[in-house]
Amino acid sequence: MIDLKPFELDARPLFDRYLQQTGAPLSAYSFPAHFLWRDHFSFHWAIHRDRFLLFAEYDRCLYMPLPPLGPADPAIVLECFAWMDRKNPDRSISRIESIAEAEIGLYQECGFTLEWKAPEYLYRRAALAELKGDRYKSPRAACNAFEKHHPIDRPYTASDAAAAQALLKRWMSDRAARHPDPIYRQMLCDSESVHRHALSEADPLGLIGRVVEVSGELAGYTFGFPLDRETFCILLEVADPKWKGGAASLFRSFCRSLDAFQWINAMDDSGIPSLRQTKESYRPERKIGCALARH
Repeated sequence: MIDLKPFELDARPLFDRYLQQTGAPLSAYSFPAHFLWRDHFSFHWAIHRDRFLLFAEYDRCLYMPLPPLGPADPAIVLECFAWMDRKNPDRSISRIESIAEAEIGLYQECGFTLEWKAPEYLYRRAALAELKGDRYKSPRAACNAFEKHHPIDRPYTASDAAAAQALLKRWMSDRAARHPDPIYRQMLCDSESVHRHALSEADPLGLIGRVVEVSGELAGYTFGFPLDRETFCILLEVADPKWKGGAASLFRSFCRSLDAFQWINAMDDSGIPSLRQTKESYRPERKIGCALARH
């Protein structure tokens, strides 16, 4: 039996210690990427045979959002699937997600079916901070359009929370009106609690935030966190739709402020064509693939 415990803030030091052994430059290999979704999933963890196991439950269904953290071992993987199979009403529900490319062979050898997930976009931070040359003509033009309004960008503080919440409400309303697709709207609705937790819990979660103001009014905010010593993950971003180029300018200013890092992980495009187009316009250095495994 695996003794599961609630995935709370006090589990983070241990979780991070195991991540240092087996981490990958993927957003899922971080504490905030899971803890911020706790309104939608019930997360539990266990240490089993010196591996950190993270499980997520929804509608009485259990899966692993991460592979076992620790040295790769087929026996541990098979045990995890056996545990999930006993808990789930249908063994097809059992799965392990966010399997890094380096570990895919292990799951194939175990006979599992692999499904590729949307890749995450990795950029050179310096290139995003500078936006030099013809290849960045479009995002640079967007920044220039916004910066005619003499915006001020600065670090996020707790005193910005109320204005950021009001901006989030306007932004979500605008997005829903522009995108009638029900799947997109559901994703938008689900993300509301993630933003709310990020705005109120930035300090305890170790999130780094930045805001931009125009004429004293909050026009955008963004948050992220270090994945490792070289890679910073940008988790979320909201810009007031009434200001053309606001999102591009906020993204550039955030990248400029992160000069301790070499790489920026901008996460995946969620299968949304417009988001994919935007991420491609910034010329990713590469796309980081990962997979999920199931029976």
